[in-house]
Amino acid sequence: MSKETTPPESGDRNTPETHHPAKTESVERTVLRPYPKVVYFYLTWIVALVAGIVTAMYDVTITVEGVTSGAITADKIDAMYKIQLFWTYLFLLVFAFNLMIVAFQFGRMITVSLVFIGLALLFLGLWLGFLGEVFGFLKNLHPRADAKFFFFIFTLFTVIYVFVFIQTRFNYWVVRRNELLHKHGFLGDVKRYHAQNVKIYKEIPDIFEFILLRAGTIVVHPEGEDRAVVLENIIGINKKEREVKQILESYTVRIDHS
Repeated sequence: MSKETTPPESGDRNTPETHHPAKTESVERTVLRPYPKVVYFYLTWIVALVAGIVTAMYDVTITVEGVTSGAITADKIDAMYKIQLFWTYLFLLVFAFNLMIVAFQFGRMITVSLVFIGLALLFLGLWLGFLGEVFGFLKNLHPRADAKFFFFIFTLFTVIYVFVFIQTRFNYWVVRRNELLHKHGFLGDVKRYHAQNVKIYKEIPDIFEFILLRAGTIVVHPEGEDRAVVLENIIGINKKEREVKQILESYTVRIDHS
């Protein structure tokens, strides 16, 4: 009893199986956009929106007719006050945090020092017993804001962010294999630099800015220029550094082999 076999096709005879390595994606250009520090207020912007929505759900317009008819009860008013108080405290806390990030620069050593100072003050307050007075003072302030206030803050930041977005479309740097372009102005002015021997450095001067937006500073020193160009608040700083490094290294290899 014979077994039928199918002969291999002529093109497949003695052809070893090959595995092609996965190709890494080549980066031809990358864009560096410096942003103003107001972008770090996005936490305040988000909290204002959420606070406006939540407080609007519990908002009660107190009128004589509503009270006399029983439509507005003391429980509804109390719930509205508690919701407004909670979201106002949260909004002020986040806003103060954003102000500190913009006002001060938290390097690695400064941040560690502030953590130890904060812990020391906390234990000192627990030991001396003045933390209760501090929290009591803050609790007695009773800051309350309604939905109109929160929506106003959200709208204000939205308008500012729209203008920031427009501005960054007209002021940015482009890194290519053979040149650096600085595009600025509404008329599309372009200043060109040769990419050969260009020096680019990455700095992360503030830990909180890096945590919030993975942002940092890129210093560009083109050949033939006396002063370096400092691009602050570059979002996604590590990714941008890898792309710039890949572009400039590929340019260097191409020059060496020509």
